[in-house]
Amino acid sequence: MSTEVGTGAAQSGSLAAILRTVGDGVRLLLVSIWRGLAYLRDRRIGVPRPRLGFLGRWEALALAVLTAGVVAALMLLVDPLTMGLRLKAPSWLVIFSDRLTDLGFSGVVLWPLGIGLAYALMITHVGDEMTRRIAASVAARLGFLFLAIAPVGLLVAIVKHSLGRARPHAAMHIKGPSPEMTFDFLIWKSSFASFPSGHATTTFAAAVAFATLFPRARTILLVAAFPIAATRIVLSSHYPSDVVAGAVLGTAAALWTVKLFAARRVVFAVDAGGTIVPMAGPSARRLARLLAPVNPARAGSSLPPPQDMSTAVPAQEARP
Repeated sequence: MSTEVGTGAAQSGSLAAILRTVGDGVRLLLVSIWRGLAYLRDRRIGVPRPRLGFLGRWEALALAVLTAGVVAALMLLVDPLTMGLRLKAPSWLVIFSDRLTDLGFSGVVLWPLGIGLAYALMITHVGDEMTRRIAASVAARLGFLFLAIAPVGLLVAIVKHSLGRARPHAAMHIKGPSPEMTFDFLIWKSSFASFPSGHATTTFAAAVAFATLFPRARTILLVAAFPIAATRIVLSSHYPSDVVAGAVLGTAAALWTVKLFAARRVVFAVDAGGTIVPMAGPSARRLARLLAPVNPARAGSSLPPPQDMSTAVPAQEARP
């Protein structure tokens, strides 16, 4: 009897220790996220202001009007021609598109980014000063990528379910003229969530965000985004107008996030002409310091102030 009681007490104590560790980790993560967002909000905007090509305020407005016109034209002239495209396309193209389209799911990119960001944020509260600086540098970059992709994806998900445009495969069963223009507002069904395309939004937001962070891979990333988004048309999940609208929204959101970070000199630097360039990040050797086990309890109840995320590790330890 006493042995059983002792075993039960040991198991209870072990469970309590696990729960405390998990609680410490969640607390650290929430505090870190709050501090990171507050840091980005409060950081002073630098001079000169970042510039994205020719896009000033009026140019951006003109481009938005032009995009709206193109999307409307596609709805009227091109979308009807793509009805039932999946049934007409070669079987190999449908199979290839079915495999490739998975890369456009938001979870494919957001889950790894989220897990990596959570880990890096917790590391900023443990370890020595250099490890914290490296973790802050990594967290800033992962945070930029996450903010460039996740919010616009969530917004598009709400909008497309609210508008309730019938997807091509659903519109085929709707009688009457112009079934591709069927909108059932606030129906909140997957088959009536066509406009705009969430896949295209996520794909282009991710491609643009990663391209600005890794300029050498810019061409590959941007070129790859087009066939991934186009698979939605081949599979009769979206119309061309849905894909174009999603691609524009994803691109605009990513570029806006770039300007947000660059204006505050976080992750990105701005030269005298206003051109945005990514800051150098930690070297692979320094990144290995982040692989040490994380013990949230080491941080204790008193958390240190947040690390400066505007810069990378010292120049001699960084690489482009």
